[in-house]
Amino acid sequence: MKYLFTTLLFFLTMISFSQEIQKRQITTAQIDAIFSQWDTKDKPGIAVGILNDGKIVHAKGYGLANLEHQIPINAETKFHIGDLAKEFTVYALLLLEHRGQLSLQDDIRKHIPKLKAFTQTISIQQLIHHTSGLNNDEVSKALAGWRTEDVFTKKQAYAMILNQAKSLPNKNIEQRFTDTGFIILEDLISNISKMSYSDFVTKEIFEPLGMTNTVFDIQGTVIKNKAQGYFAQNDNYVNATTNYKHTILSDVYTTIVDMCYWAKELEDPKIGTRLMVEKFDGLSVVNNKKVEQVNLALYTGGHRFWNYRGAKKLYHVEVAGGYASKLIRYPEYNLAVVVMGNDGAYNGAAATGVSELYIEDYLEAPTSQESTKIASKKLSKKQLTAFVGDYWDIDNHTSRKIHFVNDTLRYFRGPGNESPLIPLANTSFKMITRGEVMVSFDSKTVPKTMSVKVGDDTFSMIAYNKNASWSKDLDAYTGNYYASDLNTSYALSVDKGNLILNHPRLESVKLDPKITDLFSGDTRHFSSLKFDRDTDGTIKGFELATNGINNIWFEKQKPANENLVKTK
Repeated sequence: MKYLFTTLLFFLTMISFSQEIQKRQITTAQIDAIFSQWDTKDKPGIAVGILNDGKIVHAKGYGLANLEHQIPINAETKFHIGDLAKEFTVYALLLLEHRGQLSLQDDIRKHIPKLKAFTQTISIQQLIHHTSGLNNDEVSKALAGWRTEDVFTKKQAYAMILNQAKSLPNKNIEQRFTDTGFIILEDLISNISKMSYSDFVTKEIFEPLGMTNTVFDIQGTVIKNKAQGYFAQNDNYVNATTNYKHTILSDVYTTIVDMCYWAKELEDPKIGTRLMVEKFDGLSVVNNKKVEQVNLALYTGGHRFWNYRGAKKLYHVEVAGGYASKLIRYPEYNLAVVVMGNDGAYNGAAATGVSELYIEDYLEAPTSQESTKIASKKLSKKQLTAFVGDYWDIDNHTSRKIHFVNDTLRYFRGPGNESPLIPLANTSFKMITRGEVMVSFDSKTVPKTMSVKVGDDTFSMIAYNKNASWSKDLDAYTGNYYASDLNTSYALSVDKGNLILNHPRLESVKLDPKITDLFSGDTRHFSSLKFDRDTDGTIKGFELATNGINNIWFEKQKPANENLVKTK
């Protein structure tokens, strides 16, 4: 009798749960309304696919796939999906692991003999989670003097990877996005499966799932029903040019229908297992510890987490080369939405908007945007002026400015991007912006400092003087500098009172002084150059720090005539 009661209770609970997640019935007209801005006959557009409870309930195109030939977008139009294709690489690795052919904990040197030069272990999992410490290949190439249009072969890519063997960090490694790991992972899959990476993924993933309209773009392959990517320019559009990579094969064109099939595999696995999907949707690991499930947290599959009005939203987005794609999954509601566009602009907000239609009844009320009254403290202009100045964020290599406008301190990030600071105490302020941001100052230290607290993170900044006396002797920094990690050299010279960084294949970079012996360039990737001096005060070299790479050391080269004297 007790068993019968327990069984009955279980089925009643299941029926109650299924009733709780009954989603709204949505009409085509409601969906069309959300994507109406793309529904034109003279502009690039968007394709939209919706998977609801395992069924494709909407697959439709809006706008044009090709402006020159007036070809409309439809459900079979193919778009380049960029980084989303890395999901297939991860799933391929999980398939091989399920078959016992590898472990995600394996040292990559076990499967890639050419990496034997590395003295420390890098696991497959570290490459997947972007925690290997390897530099971002695109940033490294740019710093080494490679131009976007240059042909960069896989052999050259491995030479650059091997250059990092001696300088690779072995602890406290940051999670830093890089394609470098996926260059290695594709070769690893090929080595283990005894077939090319693209053949393995096609045979083991695309074909079994019925993704017949998903193809690899290998150095300019002719692809039928392909949308042309565009960028808006003034009141018109220009063609986006694709720079075909020779180092990574996961350049994929696909359709919204095929991506719905992919989302269905992650909802109800057909070629994989529940355990594989659990690993795929498992939070990434950094320094042997799982990251917290907070907004933007990275999962194994390369997608991210967002708490969307109380719902667990998993999403993967890419905007590049005139294309924009986003895949959103709500595992708790068996709902997935994919959008792909060809106007070069982010379109993910519309994907979130259409998902709202289905699950609005289960979402928390939108956060009120009304500003609440703040109990502020009255400070004199003299007190406020003490905090005015330029500040340097050492960890993030950025400048911020505090200035005074209409009796209010303002936090300046750049033109058109600043926020007022409301005093709460003599040295602490609340920033009026999205989220909870607090700012505090210490004007008694020399130089003065500023701390910006965003949630649980605190960013420390130090004030600097653009005209400080140390920055007047620019000749001390001139000379030639060599980086073994990049196998390239830069020359520093002074021109019209400015320190200039030169490379034979790159535009000159003007360096602006920040804090003592630290300069920041006016060009991307040259965020921070921190010079190091010998005991006698002479410059030994500089450390270049920027997003996407470990700090790179540039050794100052001795003049040729000095070397000649020593050899005599």
